[in-house]
Amino acid sequence: MLDLAGVDVVDNHVHPWRPSTSTITADELAGHVAFSETVVTSVRREFLPPDELEPSLRLFRETNLGCRYFLRELAHLLDVEPDWPTVTTARNSHAQSDYRAWTARLFSDAGLQTLLVDEGGGVPRITLSELSAYVPGQLLRVARADNFVRDLLLDGDSWPRFFQRYQDALDDALNGGAVAVKSVIAYRTGLDVSQPTESEAAIAFDRTRLEVEGAQKTFRDFLLCHTMDVARERKVWIHIHAGVGDPDIVFHRANPAQLYPLLHSERFRRNHVVLVHGGWPWLAEAAAMVSILPNVYLDLSEGALFGMPNVRHRLQEALEACPYAKILYGADGSIPEALWIAARRFKAVLARLVDDLVTENFCTAPEGVHIAQSILSGNARRLYSR
Repeated sequence: MLDLAGVDVVDNHVHPWRPSTSTITADELAGHVAFSETVVTSVRREFLPPDELEPSLRLFRETNLGCRYFLRELAHLLDVEPDWPTVTTARNSHAQSDYRAWTARLFSDAGLQTLLVDEGGGVPRITLSELSAYVPGQLLRVARADNFVRDLLLDGDSWPRFFQRYQDALDDALNGGAVAVKSVIAYRTGLDVSQPTESEAAIAFDRTRLEVEGAQKTFRDFLLCHTMDVARERKVWIHIHAGVGDPDIVFHRANPAQLYPLLHSERFRRNHVVLVHGGWPWLAEAAAMVSILPNVYLDLSEGALFGMPNVRHRLQEALEACPYAKILYGADGSIPEALWIAARRFKAVLARLVDDLVTENFCTAPEGVHIAQSILSGNARRLYSR
């Protein structure tokens, strides 16, 4: 079988974590790979009281196949018995002693070299400088534009001042080295993004700035379109969350197919866009879009971590439509162990899949190695080189 152990990995989508995670509970460790748990505990507004949720979360952790796989693989690495208390105690011992060294061990084992860090919605923001104190490797910032909106709306500005301050925040991020700008508009108003004028946005802002996010569609759509204009001019990438997520996502407008009119429009045909999470579970729609639109790429995060038992299917579905030069590996993890297990599992599955492609005469063995290297790191390095 193809050996990918020595192939470098660029993780196209991670979230930062705080140094306090050097000590975590067994439930927290398992929860980082249990999708059902992660999505209801990371929400901006409480889904249900924690005590009420816990019985369901415990069931999710105990019966999630990805959690079971994670437990056994981490126990093997630590050379301890595969039960959560034992594994967590051993993990915390290493992390507490030297968190950076423990993370370096995990990253070396998986070949992780570079992380594209979507700064997430945490307050205060974790900067790359702070993260680098306990996370080795190259760290690249992905600025989350929705955070600018969130923070500026608190100040009660008029539209002209709000929009100017938004532009200033965007410029500061790009001047500070951000390689991409991330939109989570799927969580705010949905992916059916229109192209309103600034005057329409200004009117809508005055009317809806204090309303629930769903009512703010006009000015939020305008801001995303403006951000895409700036990204195109500055030659940086736009990452758009496409697919499911936390319970507060606008689910009926989260299918990436709803982005097609925007990305197909003449205005944005020269933008460089990554559909983050591959549109999971609507991966076929996302892959078809990527195969049609020249400057749109596919990131397989979220499914790579939270759907580990079915990674092969997602890879095959992506390769069915997409050139492999347009597929990016990503995990969507937010602790080092999550990044490690996702990369290890993805490499193992990719190796078997490429072997099958060689056997079935879709590629030669050397071409198969190139396919794997491209998806794991080569494509990302090409995209984000300046």
